[in-house]
Amino acid sequence: MRIFQLGHGVIPADAVATQTMEIDRRLRGWGFETGVFAEHVAPEFRKVARPDVEFVPHLDGESDVLIYHYSIYTPNVRYYRAFRGSKILIYHNITPAHFFQGWDEHQRQLCAVGHRALSNLRRCALALGDSEYNRQELVRAGFSPERTGVLPNFLQIENFRNVLTNERLAARLRQDGVVNLLTVGRVVPNKAIEDVIRIFHIYHRYVNPRSRLYVVGSRYLAAYDAAIDELIAALDLSDVVNVTGRVSLSDLKTYYEAADVYLTASHHEGFCVPLLECMYFGVPIIARKAAAIPETLGDAGVLFTELGYVEVAEMAHLLVTDADLRRHIIGAQSERLRAFAPERIAEQLWAALRRVGIVQEDSGSAAYREETSETERKQRPEV
Repeated sequence: MRIFQLGHGVIPADAVATQTMEIDRRLRGWGFETGVFAEHVAPEFRKVARPDVEFVPHLDGESDVLIYHYSIYTPNVRYYRAFRGSKILIYHNITPAHFFQGWDEHQRQLCAVGHRALSNLRRCALALGDSEYNRQELVRAGFSPERTGVLPNFLQIENFRNVLTNERLAARLRQDGVVNLLTVGRVVPNKAIEDVIRIFHIYHRYVNPRSRLYVVGSRYLAAYDAAIDELIAALDLSDVVNVTGRVSLSDLKTYYEAADVYLTASHHEGFCVPLLECMYFGVPIIARKAAAIPETLGDAGVLFTELGYVEVAEMAHLLVTDADLRRHIIGAQSERLRAFAPERIAEQLWAALRRVGIVQEDSGSAAYREETSETERKQRPEV
């Protein structure tokens, strides 16, 4: 028996790709023969992942298992449907198409088709969401509730530990008395980057002029990018708002280490990995109460519902200046991070394999216990 994974892309700085590769690492550590395939494979991943067309010879492997990662429509759904072995679907959510209306027609169509196709993926042994929010969407799409579950994303703590801080960048960020606000993620309409900028404008103009905003994440929607750049210029923030584009892991670590407050006004998240990264780096979070964000945060961080720019800006100020409040929020976030400890997610992955009969209660348990114990030792969150 072999366990394959198939999805849209294995590319840098992508949460789905990161989850795919971590699952592959765990499976191999437990003694399984594995393979990873995707429609898009970045050059740096070609030694560990293959183009999806190379999965075709494996479609008739009735004794094999396919884990299919679904996050946007891709033509390789036909391989998922044609595969004759046991299938596990992992749903990472698809952004509602209306967010891209008027910004990017191709992306809008991909999301619309992806949502319509979801109900056609129901023929599987198990369907997992990476959050309860996503599991509920599977149920609404017609998946049997008893054949669904949740497998959260692995937080790649070890990756952050293994890279050095960019000291040159850190020196620029750590100017005396300057407060750094941070948001991380793709620069796309559902993340409402314009609201983050407007909140920061209030904070910078009326609360603390010695402040900066860093928007860290890939940019690929030309019309939306232009609108964001125009807003920054119109608010006279060009010197204090930095939209970085995609950055290296070393630079991302540096931005987190230098951040005083993390702010997201996103309307739609299926999980939101940057929230866990903030918990790890001890950055207090202010987030819109929307989609899966409340679930990921739990009782930690600060949530807002009705968007009042002034009130959110004042809360950011309190998180910077009120030492007791800041300590309380960071402590609550650190406690919440324990729910996403890598060994706990590994246990949930192992339990999912048991649910579909890939492993029995005692099958492979020695390798599982040994690998999980070592992972726990190395990757236990420092909280």
